[in-house]
Amino acid sequence: MKKIKYIDFLIYLLIVNTENLEKLEKILSITGERNLLLNLIKYGRRGFDNSIEFIDFLTEAIETNPIVKEKLLEQLNPIFCNIYMQKFMTDLGIFSDDKLVTLFFRQIWNNLLPQISDDQTLLSLSNEVLYSKANHNFVKIIPVDRWFKFYEALFNTDIIICNKEYVKKQIREGALILIDRIVGGAVDAEIFKMSYIKNIEDTPFQKLAKSLIGVLQNHEFIDAQKIKSLENEVKNCQIYLDNILNQKEKKGISLRITIKITRIRQQLERISVLLNALYLLDSKTLAYAMADITKNWINFYSPKSNVTNSFQSTLYIVTFLITWHNRQTGKKYITSTPKEYLKMFYSAAGGGSLVAILCFIKTQMGMGDHTPFGQAALYSFNYSWGFVTIYLMHWTLATKQPAMTAATLAHILNQDEKSSNDYKEFGLFFSRLFRSQFISFIGNVLAAFIVGILIYYFLSYFTTIEIINNHKASGFKDEVVNLDIKIFWFGAIAGVFLFLSGLVSGITENHTKYHNIPQRLYNHPVIKKFVKEKKRKKLVQWYENKIGGIAGNVFLGCCLGCAFLIGNFLGIPFDIRHITFSAGNYALALCHFNFDISWQNLAVGFIGIFGIGISNFLVSFSLSLWVAMKSVNVPTKEISKILYSAFKLFLKRPMSFFIPIK
Repeated sequence: MKKIKYIDFLIYLLIVNTENLEKLEKILSITGERNLLLNLIKYGRRGFDNSIEFIDFLTEAIETNPIVKEKLLEQLNPIFCNIYMQKFMTDLGIFSDDKLVTLFFRQIWNNLLPQISDDQTLLSLSNEVLYSKANHNFVKIIPVDRWFKFYEALFNTDIIICNKEYVKKQIREGALILIDRIVGGAVDAEIFKMSYIKNIEDTPFQKLAKSLIGVLQNHEFIDAQKIKSLENEVKNCQIYLDNILNQKEKKGISLRITIKITRIRQQLERISVLLNALYLLDSKTLAYAMADITKNWINFYSPKSNVTNSFQSTLYIVTFLITWHNRQTGKKYITSTPKEYLKMFYSAAGGGSLVAILCFIKTQMGMGDHTPFGQAALYSFNYSWGFVTIYLMHWTLATKQPAMTAATLAHILNQDEKSSNDYKEFGLFFSRLFRSQFISFIGNVLAAFIVGILIYYFLSYFTTIEIINNHKASGFKDEVVNLDIKIFWFGAIAGVFLFLSGLVSGITENHTKYHNIPQRLYNHPVIKKFVKEKKRKKLVQWYENKIGGIAGNVFLGCCLGCAFLIGNFLGIPFDIRHITFSAGNYALALCHFNFDISWQNLAVGFIGIFGIGISNFLVSFSLSLWVAMKSVNVPTKEISKILYSAFKLFLKRPMSFFIPIK
């Protein structure tokens, strides 16, 4: 019985194989060379479970059926006998511009409208055949040993569709084009000024170019020793680029230079692939060389993944730049001892007191007759000078902390190996961070509320000005007492602006370092003429230390001041709410109504105010932490372990999250 079933299975395989051969012969009889490749891939995807089964069938058909082999060679020969490869080798999957936005839109454009034309180029052919993601995925999983068997069956001494010397010539020309671009990029003024080598001729790129050009132009035979020597020189070039990037903390770095360095890295990697192809063509059989070349070169046509990986590496550099300043600043916002904790409260009280003054000024501006743009300008100025003053006076605005402390937390997470004890330490650190934020909230809210009351009664007693009208007072009181859901949405919007202000601080700090602005100011001819050296040094040092924070605070002030314009223009609920300003406004509103409010509603109002603070904090901290973790290449999953460790600590010692107990 089993024997009969086995025979039936063999008959079934024979029938299926015969049908496949008939379909294959039909495809090979269709005219139009490029259509052949598309039809073969389409046939393989539909008729076989995977591409490995398909290429095995194709190899067997070539080996056992002379007609199939003859027709396949007849169709493939016009495609590959004189195909131009340089643009495919030198451009595909490599950055072509210094601007990230231009690169992004060019990639979208190339995806929508690929470079396909009726010419004899490998780039055009690959775009036509592999444009479909399904086609590309189908072909790229074929392993190199299957390609070897395929080429071994296809090539013979009589007809070879691949002219070995012609392919080597194309690869040599592509490598020469790349080395010329690499050397040109390496001597770029922006890159070379950060080099530790002061003589251009001593850079590893010049040495690589000299060695490589000699080998390629003289058509030297590339053996294992020569390929190893050239690969070492390529590695020296990569180390040189790493040393430039490692100076980013000290000297800063620009986005453009990171893209330039990424492009040179891509070109060096491509040089390595081409050198390996030449080595195989010189040292191995044609079938073996072409198998390896096909397998590796198909990966050139992965522009989406290449660009994504390059964007990620560039994002790492950029996020590092914009969080470096925040990490340094964030350390002072995390308290450990009772003395530091009390100092943080006083610092927050100072910030809250000034915010109460800002609330009064903003209320007066809001009651005036201004155009929307004029009102936004006044609000922005009011916020900006207040935030800058708080910063320069070393006071604390609680919602400015998350962008800084998140960067500090992310850098502490940046360890190669972490034990359970490490996570306990992270949990303790998180508890210190949480209670520092908590006491800042308390200091800001209490001071803003109390000083707001004092301002109201002082001005009411000594002046006759209208401090706040009924409409505004009702709005300030009702939105927190009624827990209007919009205020938490507005608090989240403010959290986004707080996050962005942290980025602006980091970007400004990096820009100052990279462009060497302090030294340029110190040595400016006009400033030297009027300011003495000692004073000039102090001013320059002050500028270097403060400009990042000032820029971030001015940016935040403009965002908060202009937010309502977006809501008015788009007709959507878009505005901001900030915990400290809400406390100051609440105080003014209650004073206006002579505290005609029940103690329950009074308490609910404070719940609403702290709810706004939580919205401010969660959004700002989450976004800042994500960016900071990107900057140190820490997986986002690590944060769950931190939170779990912190949660266990909270269950064990909840008060340590609010006061500095031992």
